[in-house]
Amino acid sequence: MIYEETYHYLLRNVSSTEFDTCLYSLLHSDWDGVIQSPLHMMASGVGTTEKYLKQIIKKFTSPQGCLQKVFVPVGQGGDVLYKFNLGPTSNLGFNSKTDRYCKKYRFFYSEAFKNLTIHAKRLLLMGAFRMSVTKSEEVLFDYSEIVPDSSSLFTRQRLLDAIDTVHKTLGNLVTISFASKAFSKKEAVVFTFNEGMLEQYMENRAERAFLRRTIFNMGFLGHISDSVCMELERVGRYIFRSFLQDAKKSGISMDIQHELLKLARFVYTYSLKKLGLALPANKHLLAAPKQASAYLSTIIYNETLEQMAKYSHRAESIKSLLDRDHFHKSISEKALGREVNYLEVDQHIEPIRVKLKQADFIHNVLNNWCEEWLISRVKTVTEESEAEGIRKKSSDNKRTASEFITDLRNDTYDKLDRLMTLIRKFGNHAVPPSSQNSSLTKKKATIQSYFAIQKERLDVLSVSSS
Repeated sequence: MIYEETYHYLLRNVSSTEFDTCLYSLLHSDWDGVIQSPLHMMASGVGTTEKYLKQIIKKFTSPQGCLQKVFVPVGQGGDVLYKFNLGPTSNLGFNSKTDRYCKKYRFFYSEAFKNLTIHAKRLLLMGAFRMSVTKSEEVLFDYSEIVPDSSSLFTRQRLLDAIDTVHKTLGNLVTISFASKAFSKKEAVVFTFNEGMLEQYMENRAERAFLRRTIFNMGFLGHISDSVCMELERVGRYIFRSFLQDAKKSGISMDIQHELLKLARFVYTYSLKKLGLALPANKHLLAAPKQASAYLSTIIYNETLEQMAKYSHRAESIKSLLDRDHFHKSISEKALGREVNYLEVDQHIEPIRVKLKQADFIHNVLNNWCEEWLISRVKTVTEESEAEGIRKKSSDNKRTASEFITDLRNDTYDKLDRLMTLIRKFGNHAVPPSSQNSSLTKKKATIQSYFAIQKERLDVLSVSSS
């Protein structure tokens, strides 16, 4: 989407090629706003040379007065890519029901549009933005909205020239005319786009390209169909959305939200890599999109469980550090070269409290996600089992469901035991042994109780069916 912040920036601060560079960036940005396109492809897509594109990137990555940077360099897989920094990403902050935006209409990416003057591009963007907001292919502007005064971007002559250029180049798509308002008699500018233009927009395929490239880089050279990609992307979107939903509801700091976003991206990418390694021996998944997404979901669950254990241990380590009052007092006195009071020690440890809050919050998010995943997976199996049992009046499916739950339980126990062993062996030995795995021990007890209830329920159903 072309968000309102981006819209205003394009109207006032860019040249014609910079305008096209921003539009290209929006079409090729992933869920985090990172432009998934190497320099040579970006230059070709914008319609310029790599040399000139580098000049644009230099401008966009530099502070522009009171304006924020348009591009922010990010490292990804050993390459330097750029994050488009205007407006919220789809993962963080944007609400399609309340925020104003313009769709990426197809004509924005045509050669005809690229050849327009900057004023013609700005005028068309104004019309397209209002069309997108009002969901009407005929939109009206007061003349004063476009030419408010003599110092504005548009003068009357520039407006007339822009209209003439649009008609000569894209007159088959839109007509721009002057009119007079019936009651106020004020002059107005009317855009009449072709019928159906509202639905003629470009789909962003950056995440799909990222997905295929990640799996390809793990050595799997087979084709992954769009239907399989869509199912895998659905799982990926769920990770980002569910990791952030509690953070948004609680009004937690943006630092923690950004940390959760980074964690979601790591878990998703790492899981895609593991899927890529597994695909050569599991090619049947490529013919069954739902099975492929379930397979990826299981990999994601295992990785999230591991990350939950890490954040649990991190929180215990930070808490152990906080509890050493004499340690903080001596460090503060050494740094200041004098005795310190309680308030000064308290100020010294405040950043540590912030770190503890972050680790605790993220651990709880991951813990809740793992529990919800288990509950959802078991619920799906038991409900399908019950429905199948009613139709067939057989207990065979109950035994199958019971076996599935048993396998899932044992697999989860094994992972938790392995994680607790690793923490005992390689974890922070400053943390008391009784605290090192306290949260994982509680989690295992909770899971044991849950699985026992579900197993008993299926056993009862199996007896009643027979």
